[in-house]
Amino acid sequence: MKTLWSRAGWVCCHAVILTSFASVVVAQTAPQLVKKFTMSKSGLELERRTQLGSFFDVVGRRSAVFGYENRSLETWVYPLKIIDDFSLSFRLQGYPLDIHGPEVSVAINVRPEATTFTYSHAAFTVRQSIFAPIDEPGIIMLLDVESVLPMTITGSFRPKLRLMWPAGLMTAYLGWDEGAHLYTIGEETNRFVGMIGSPIARDVSVMPYQEEPRDVPVRFVIDAAPDDAKTRFIPIIIAGSIEGRAKARATYDKLLGSAQALYENNVNYYRRLQETATIETPDERLNTAFAWAKVGVDKGIATNPSLGTGLLAGFRTSGDSERPGFAWFFGRDALWTAFAITSYGDYASTRTALDFLKKFQRDDGKIPHEISQSAGLINWFKDYGYPWNSADATPLYIIAHADYWRTSGDLEFIRKNWDSIVKAYRFTAASDTDGNGLIENTNFGHGWVEGGALYPPHEEVYMQGLWIEALGGIASLADQMNDKKLAADARAAAERTRAAVEKAYWLADRGFYAFATNRPQSTSRTAEPGPNRDRRQLRLNEISKVSLIDEDTVLPAVPLWWRTLDEERAQSEINHLGSGAIATDWGARIISNRSMLYDPLSYHYGSVWPLFTGWASMGAYRYGRPHVGYQALMANALLTYSGALGYVTELLSGDFNAPFGRSSHHQVWSEAMVVTPLMRGLLGIEATDGGNALTFAPQLPGNWDRVSVANLRVGDRVGKLTLERTSGVQTVTVFPFSSSIHTQSQTGATKTLRVTIALAFPTDARVRSVSVNGQPASFKLTQVGDIQRAEISLDVTLLAKVVFNYDEGTEVYVVPDSLKPAQNNQGIRVLRSRPDTNALRLVAEGVGGRSYSLGVRSPRRLGEATGVKVSRAPGSADQQLLVTFDGPPGTYVRREIIVPMLAR
Repeated sequence: MKTLWSRAGWVCCHAVILTSFASVVVAQTAPQLVKKFTMSKSGLELERRTQLGSFFDVVGRRSAVFGYENRSLETWVYPLKIIDDFSLSFRLQGYPLDIHGPEVSVAINVRPEATTFTYSHAAFTVRQSIFAPIDEPGIIMLLDVESVLPMTITGSFRPKLRLMWPAGLMTAYLGWDEGAHLYTIGEETNRFVGMIGSPIARDVSVMPYQEEPRDVPVRFVIDAAPDDAKTRFIPIIIAGSIEGRAKARATYDKLLGSAQALYENNVNYYRRLQETATIETPDERLNTAFAWAKVGVDKGIATNPSLGTGLLAGFRTSGDSERPGFAWFFGRDALWTAFAITSYGDYASTRTALDFLKKFQRDDGKIPHEISQSAGLINWFKDYGYPWNSADATPLYIIAHADYWRTSGDLEFIRKNWDSIVKAYRFTAASDTDGNGLIENTNFGHGWVEGGALYPPHEEVYMQGLWIEALGGIASLADQMNDKKLAADARAAAERTRAAVEKAYWLADRGFYAFATNRPQSTSRTAEPGPNRDRRQLRLNEISKVSLIDEDTVLPAVPLWWRTLDEERAQSEINHLGSGAIATDWGARIISNRSMLYDPLSYHYGSVWPLFTGWASMGAYRYGRPHVGYQALMANALLTYSGALGYVTELLSGDFNAPFGRSSHHQVWSEAMVVTPLMRGLLGIEATDGGNALTFAPQLPGNWDRVSVANLRVGDRVGKLTLERTSGVQTVTVFPFSSSIHTQSQTGATKTLRVTIALAFPTDARVRSVSVNGQPASFKLTQVGDIQRAEISLDVTLLAKVVFNYDEGTEVYVVPDSLKPAQNNQGIRVLRSRPDTNALRLVAEGVGGRSYSLGVRSPRRLGEATGVKVSRAPGSADQQLLVTFDGPPGTYVRREIIVPMLAR
């Protein structure tokens, strides 16, 4: 046996180590190559030519691969980094040239169960399929080789046995076992172990122990004979353990001996995941993005051997560090994500996320901000400040429990967690130290902003939005727990905070809500390096002296999400959220680019986050502003295709469609912000009353004629909704919501499902009648924002067809273009569309000097106006407006447009 000590290490020849390892080798006989099998598919698949530098990952519950296309990769078995800089190269018999894999990698195929790279050369094709078995601490690679000549495949890697930040690890060694054809990467305690090998591999690089240690790649060679390759996959197996060599070796052997079964288990798992809520719209890009977003969220569920199972935040390569993006547990990330998980009906995963946080809740009720995957190996909660840095996870914890109960009706889970929920409530309530109704960040933890020019705020508007909703949530739960006093106190506190928000943050002369209150300082902070530093310093000097930070930010979208703001003021705020100053084609900036503080490269005062974009989308839909909501939703959905294939990144530049180098390119709450705004915003699907009531209030684009939602879970029932539209008629079909368990009321009677259908119509439409299964039914009309809503409620036991007959109105729509890498902000922003009997009234923004096409669906002809031309949309009965914006090139200009309505 050969042993190599890695970077800056030293050689050890302790007999006990070598003897122990040798005994394992004798006891195990490695299987040979894996017989070829048909690699079935779960149903989702994306494929394209490789893009140099685009991130990819392969993630299971206990292990992961992170890398960049046409480059090398790294592997983790939580919480251990095993290897880094892994790549393949090829050499043909009689062809004396090493062909480096990344140089001939031509295609990537991404499926939830596996990712396959295709290496192409005139003499061979090699397909490398990589998968992380769902519940195993290891990685399987299967090489499918087609070659006209015998060839050798060389695997190259650097052993990097490291615990995830911040635990660290002592210097590791590398050993090669010729009998088992595998490397063991270990350290002197024999507790932390990684293994990598292949049953026909030969080591060609492990140095004798007499040599000075050096940081060089380790290389192994596999001889691939064409005849064998026709019937066999060549496996490469990676395993790891924090419980010693025997455990790691047992995993290695299981992966090698059960590759086909483990692959098929992956396929079956992701097929079952697609049995949760599915959507079908006229835009296949959105349908696919939604399906992938569920996968992207589910990939965040991880099992750590010391901590248990919870939700990770996101993934990226670790580079020279021990931090693979945000692949550890975060409180607020898990809780923002939980709304999406509950939306698509995976109640078990919601419970898992909540129970994980409950397990680590502080005695005073505070919910952790972050928990490293190495937290079980160090004194994480006492020696480090990171676990308790933020305050927002605690109210979010209350909100997520209430949301879960309203949707699922699982009161037993609430009873089990009730003491924990109340503790979270008490902690947050105590953070209003001056009794003004506003909870504080000072001395309790940051809210959203945790650094940079906007830090430290005293009372963020973001936190007040969470608190109002948390108060409403705990009041509804207290009702179920028969705690009348707590329910009354919480509702009174919610109204007090609601009033305090309007008084403290609304800027009547500016038309938006301020970012936060501030505690004036005797000296101002120093502006960070970056663009326009002098300008930012002037603004910081101003902020240091005032008690209100009157910045125009995206953060009021959070109280908008839960409809806690004044109706008229909310409409003005949404104008800001939808404007070109905050909304880009790829998402929402945290702060207006007109701010003196704005820096497009800043994490906290300039960048675009899909998280913010989801907030903005939800807030707009809540207040009847579908154009703003849809633009934001599609900005997130289209990111599915532009970076890490199938996944949505964490943050991007405020000026260009380009992710930050430090971005986690598969960010779990970014995936959630495709799901939630689609389900609860665009489709308006909300379950309430403990899963006994369902609202369907879609706000569809004007060019959509159908939508359906299947496998929709409400309480213990599962059903389907469809909406179809023809001229003057919209039909909603509520398919029976079946249940294996009859839902019981407190009196023991079986409860029917109460369904409220509230369709959105343009303000010049006239709803004439509504019928249910052919029988006339009463309905009510209300106006919210830019829509009028026709609403009807019914108890559903059998199939119900609800038909709305109406005189059509005028609907404006924009078909979003696919995103282009590195593009700047250039799309039109339709802020308001309010047709009446005489005119179509639009408020829109566009880039100066540019013209934009808007589709218009209307029974009436449109006249022309200044800067507006009317034509017929190609291949459609719809009309088309060509709107020109005069103004400085590259700058967004707002126009209020009045287009005359002519005779029908």
